[in-house]
Amino acid sequence: MRHHEPEQTGRLGAGNGAAEGWVHAARPAGPAALPARPAGPVTRAFRRLGRAGLLGLALTMAMPASLHAQIERLPDLGSADSDELSNPAERRLGESVMRQLRSDGTVYDDAEMNDFINRFGSRLTGTEPARGQPFLFFIVRDDSINAFALPGGFIGVHTGLLAVAGSESELASVLGHEMGHVTQHHIARMLKNQKQASMLAMAGMVLGALAIRNNPDAGMGAITLGESMATRSLLSFSRDAEREADRIGLQVMREAGFDVNGAPVFFGRLQQQNRFNEGGDTTAYLRTHPVTAERINDLKLRIQQLAATARPPADSVDFQLMRARARAVSADSVDKQTEVRRHFEAQLKTEEGKKDPSAWFGLANVAYMRHDALATEQALTQTEKLLDKPHPYVVRLRIANLLAAGKVADAEQASAAAAKDFPGARALVRQRAEVLNAAKKWDESIALLRNETRLYKSDAELWRMLGEAYLAKGEKGMSHLAAAEGYLALGYNQPAIEQLRLARNAGDLDFYNGSIADAKLREAEAAWMQEQGEERR
Repeated sequence: MRHHEPEQTGRLGAGNGAAEGWVHAARPAGPAALPARPAGPVTRAFRRLGRAGLLGLALTMAMPASLHAQIERLPDLGSADSDELSNPAERRLGESVMRQLRSDGTVYDDAEMNDFINRFGSRLTGTEPARGQPFLFFIVRDDSINAFALPGGFIGVHTGLLAVAGSESELASVLGHEMGHVTQHHIARMLKNQKQASMLAMAGMVLGALAIRNNPDAGMGAITLGESMATRSLLSFSRDAEREADRIGLQVMREAGFDVNGAPVFFGRLQQQNRFNEGGDTTAYLRTHPVTAERINDLKLRIQQLAATARPPADSVDFQLMRARARAVSADSVDKQTEVRRHFEAQLKTEEGKKDPSAWFGLANVAYMRHDALATEQALTQTEKLLDKPHPYVVRLRIANLLAAGKVADAEQASAAAAKDFPGARALVRQRAEVLNAAKKWDESIALLRNETRLYKSDAELWRMLGEAYLAKGEKGMSHLAAAEGYLALGYNQPAIEQLRLARNAGDLDFYNGSIADAKLREAEAAWMQEQGEERR
């Protein structure tokens, strides 16, 4: 079960801090609706494999054979065969899997979290080991402690991982490891012999392998994809590849200025947590992907061989607040929300916790999820008292709280001030458009959204709200055109074609926008034909 926050109910979500956004579709009302794409065979198979199956190329997949072997020079695993699975093909494969994950609702619609994880990730992607490889990080709302990599540079981060990361360096150790899988093309190497497999079949193999890694009993679901042997071959992700990803991850961390000791510290905390959490999610994760003392010792030995680096700066306020919010967001039931609330309340009883604004911010998020407007505001007030200056995360939650309480005029006033105070916060920009639509200020909303969609063309939520505003004004053609842009941002060509045809048939587009619709229709039809051809091959 996924709990949707009130300001996100019925919305088509949007993306991350990069120029692109990875989102899933919901059903807003009216002809400009962006419904979820009908589930294809990969999506249906993935649903059978279960939600927990996202533990793909995870941090702790296969353990090394011996400590002595691990500290030797890593073997040269070679490069992916560009004739069989080129870099563009890897990217298309990753995009295909992402479409399925968005359709399944796995990719979490939260601009603030996605912006944070992409800003954080950019500190890692600028290093030498990652140079030349595009990366895009996205959030999965799941309380399990995990991250995973997909072909082409797509890296998913569970909210459970954000919630328990003890420091920015611990988080960097996980992401750096996943980046190692990407830069070394580990999935591509395993798929390059599948010469006859279509892109759709390969996407199914990747999804099936991700699921089986976490839940071996779900294997029969992957077999229904018709590629059982190929899917099973993905499970034999080599120990050399895991060691290589560890090595790359440490190099990335060191160059980015993080504490490389974050990796063994994180593993050690997982082991300790496992001892006191029998039968919980963490236990299941470690049972499938054991973190051994052998691997921790290997990491420590590798760290000793690295040149000393300057002490990393203290964790940022952004990280501390986002970690608290991730813990709250991960709680997808009343019982879990109560448990998280007690966690923050216990933290506030300690001397250190009394000085920590993130504990109050965590309480504010839990209260907001439970629709307690008064408790949310009280916790936000305490958060602000402990912060040196206003923070966009606090401001956004306060506006969301006002809007959820039906105080649209107050929310509109606060969002106008926030837009001036934090012009670079995309979550606040999206919220500003949401508030304007709620206030029925359609012209102002359209002006804002037309400008923002030029900056963030791939943010499908912006297009959805723009379509909503146009529809309210009776401009059906523009509403359908905005809906089509939203679908194209998601990579859904077929529904985009339908919306573009509706836009042309509406009869109220001017010459300029009619020409845009015609051009986009031709492009979408060509892309759809190519997509169909790849699936048939």
